[in-house]
Amino acid sequence: MRQSTVYCDICGSPIQGRPYRALVDGAEMVLCLSCYMRLSRGGRAQPVREAKPRRPRGVRRPRRLAPDMYDLVEDYPERIREAREARGWSTAVLAQKLRISETMLRKIEAGKLKPSLDLARRMEKVLGTKLLEPVVDEDVYYGDDDYGRDYVTLGDIVVIDRDEE
Repeated sequence: MRQSTVYCDICGSPIQGRPYRALVDGAEMVLCLSCYMRLSRGGRAQPVREAKPRRPRGVRRPRRLAPDMYDLVEDYPERIREAREARGWSTAVLAQKLRISETMLRKIEAGKLKPSLDLARRMEKVLGTKLLEPVVDEDVYYGDDDYGRDYVTLGDIVVIDRDEE
Protein backbone atom coordinates (compact mmCIF):
# COMPACT_ATOMS: atom_id res chain seq x y z
CA MET A 1 0.00 0.00 0.00
CA ARG A 2 1.45 3.33 -1.07
CA GLN A 3 1.30 6.32 1.26
CA SER A 4 0.96 9.84 -0.15
CA THR A 5 3.46 12.52 0.77
CA VAL A 6 2.27 15.36 2.97
CA TYR A 7 3.83 18.81 2.53
CA CYS A 8 4.25 21.61 5.05
CA ASP A 9 1.87 24.52 4.39
CA ILE A 10 4.52 27.05 5.51
CA CYS A 11 7.85 25.94 4.00
CA GLY A 12 6.52 23.51 1.38
CA SER A 13 8.96 20.72 2.23
CA PRO A 14 7.81 17.10 2.48
CA ILE A 15 6.99 16.16 6.06
CA GLN A 16 9.09 13.33 7.48
CA GLY A 17 7.34 11.72 10.44
CA ARG A 18 4.22 13.08 12.06
CA PRO A 19 2.52 16.18 10.57
CA TYR A 20 1.32 18.82 13.07
CA ARG A 21 -2.07 20.50 12.74
CA ALA A 22 -2.09 24.06 14.05
CA LEU A 23 -4.02 27.30 13.85
CA VAL A 24 -1.73 29.95 12.39
CA ASP A 25 -3.26 33.41 12.48
CA GLY A 26 -6.74 31.84 12.47
CA ALA A 27 -6.14 29.40 9.60
CA GLU A 28 -5.76 25.66 10.15
CA MET A 29 -2.53 24.38 8.59
CA VAL A 30 -0.47 21.20 8.36
CA LEU A 31 3.11 21.89 9.49
CA CYS A 32 6.43 20.12 9.70
CA LEU A 33 8.09 19.84 13.11
CA SER A 34 10.52 22.74 12.58
CA CYS A 35 7.83 25.20 11.37
CA TYR A 36 5.49 24.11 14.16
CA MET A 37 8.18 24.63 16.84
CA ARG A 38 9.26 27.99 15.42
CA LEU A 39 5.70 29.37 15.16
CA SER A 40 4.48 27.97 18.47
CA ARG A 41 7.44 29.49 20.34
CA GLY A 42 6.54 32.85 18.82
CA GLY A 43 2.91 32.41 19.87
CA ARG A 44 1.57 32.44 16.31
CA ALA A 45 0.57 28.75 16.18
CA GLN A 46 -1.80 26.93 18.54
CA PRO A 47 -2.34 23.19 18.27
CA VAL A 48 -5.68 22.13 16.82
CA ARG A 49 -7.56 19.92 19.21
CA GLU A 50 -8.45 16.61 17.68
CA ALA A 51 -12.15 15.88 17.40
CA LYS A 52 -13.61 13.60 20.05
CA PRO A 53 -14.15 10.06 18.88
CA ARG A 54 -17.63 9.59 17.52
CA ARG A 55 -20.16 7.53 19.40
CA PRO A 56 -20.85 4.22 17.65
CA ARG A 57 -24.10 4.01 15.73
CA GLY A 58 -27.05 2.84 17.75
CA VAL A 59 -25.69 4.22 21.04
CA ARG A 60 -27.83 7.16 22.04
CA ARG A 61 -26.96 9.99 24.34
CA PRO A 62 -29.68 10.84 26.86
CA ARG A 63 -31.75 13.76 25.72
CA ARG A 64 -31.25 16.92 27.77
CA LEU A 65 -34.28 19.04 28.45
CA ALA A 66 -34.14 22.80 28.44
CA PRO A 67 -35.20 23.85 31.94
CA ASP A 68 -37.31 26.74 30.68
CA MET A 69 -39.27 24.62 28.18
CA TYR A 70 -40.81 22.02 30.52
CA ASP A 71 -42.36 22.15 33.95
CA LEU A 72 -43.61 19.55 36.39
CA VAL A 73 -47.36 18.98 36.57
CA GLU A 74 -48.85 20.30 39.82
CA ASP A 75 -50.10 16.92 41.03
CA TYR A 76 -46.80 15.10 40.46
CA PRO A 77 -46.70 13.54 43.99
CA GLU A 78 -50.08 11.84 43.50
CA ARG A 79 -49.26 10.68 39.96
CA ILE A 80 -45.98 9.13 41.10
CA ARG A 81 -47.55 7.39 44.11
CA GLU A 82 -50.53 6.10 42.11
CA ALA A 83 -48.34 4.75 39.29
CA ARG A 84 -46.00 3.06 41.80
CA GLU A 85 -48.88 1.46 43.70
CA ALA A 86 -50.57 0.35 40.44
CA ARG A 87 -47.45 -1.68 39.66
CA GLY A 88 -47.35 -3.10 43.18
CA TRP A 89 -43.92 -1.62 43.89
CA SER A 90 -42.70 -0.40 47.26
CA THR A 91 -40.82 2.88 47.58
CA ALA A 92 -37.62 0.85 47.94
CA VAL A 93 -38.18 -0.94 44.62
CA LEU A 94 -38.94 2.26 42.71
CA ALA A 95 -36.02 4.10 44.32
CA GLN A 96 -33.69 1.31 43.22
CA LYS A 97 -35.04 1.42 39.64
CA LEU A 98 -34.54 5.22 39.57
CA ARG A 99 -31.09 5.01 41.21
CA ILE A 100 -32.06 7.42 44.01
CA SER A 101 -32.41 7.02 47.76
CA GLU A 102 -35.67 5.84 49.26
CA THR A 103 -35.74 8.94 51.48
CA MET A 104 -35.56 11.18 48.44
CA LEU A 105 -38.42 9.29 46.79
CA ARG A 106 -40.55 9.62 49.92
CA LYS A 107 -39.94 13.38 49.99
CA ILE A 108 -40.92 13.63 46.30
CA GLU A 109 -44.11 11.62 46.90
CA ALA A 110 -44.92 13.86 49.89
CA GLY A 111 -44.50 16.97 47.72
CA LYS A 112 -41.65 18.30 49.86
CA LEU A 113 -39.07 17.94 47.08
CA LYS A 114 -39.37 18.66 43.36
CA PRO A 115 -37.45 16.22 41.16
CA SER A 116 -35.02 17.59 38.59
CA LEU A 117 -36.07 17.50 34.94
CA ASP A 118 -33.76 14.53 34.28
CA LEU A 119 -35.17 12.60 37.23
CA ALA A 120 -38.73 13.47 36.20
CA ARG A 121 -37.97 12.15 32.69
CA ARG A 122 -36.62 8.90 34.17
CA MET A 123 -39.73 8.61 36.36
CA GLU A 124 -41.95 9.07 33.31
CA LYS A 125 -40.13 6.27 31.53
CA VAL A 126 -40.10 3.83 34.47
CA LEU A 127 -43.67 4.52 35.64
CA GLY A 128 -45.26 5.14 32.25
CA THR A 129 -46.97 8.33 33.42
CA LYS A 130 -46.81 11.95 32.30
CA LEU A 131 -45.02 14.28 34.75
CA LEU A 132 -43.66 17.01 32.47
CA GLU A 133 -45.62 19.47 30.38
CA PRO A 134 -44.43 22.16 27.97
CA VAL A 135 -44.33 25.65 29.44
CA VAL A 136 -46.87 28.01 27.92
CA ASP A 137 -46.05 31.67 28.46
CA GLU A 138 -49.41 33.26 29.15
CA ASP A 139 -48.00 36.61 30.29
CA VAL A 140 -47.03 37.70 26.78
CA TYR A 141 -49.55 40.17 25.43
CA TYR A 142 -48.87 42.36 22.46
CA GLY A 143 -52.22 44.14 22.42
CA ASP A 144 -54.80 44.44 19.71
CA ASP A 145 -54.28 46.99 16.97
CA ASP A 146 -56.52 48.46 14.32
CA TYR A 147 -56.03 45.45 12.05
CA GLY A 148 -57.37 42.92 14.56
CA ARG A 149 -53.94 41.33 15.05
CA ASP A 150 -52.81 40.25 18.48
CA TYR A 151 -49.09 40.16 17.62
CA VAL A 152 -46.36 42.68 16.81
CA THR A 153 -44.79 42.96 13.38
CA LEU A 154 -41.51 44.58 12.43
CA GLY A 155 -43.44 47.47 10.91
CA ASP A 156 -45.04 48.17 14.30
CA ILE A 157 -41.62 48.60 15.90
CA VAL A 158 -39.49 50.25 13.21
CA VAL A 159 -40.16 53.79 12.07
CA ILE A 160 -38.77 54.44 8.59
CA ASP A 161 -37.67 57.99 8.06
CA ARG A 162 -37.62 58.62 4.32
CA ASP A 163 -36.05 61.62 2.72
CA GLU A 164 -38.44 63.45 0.43
CA GLU A 165 -36.88 64.05 -2.96
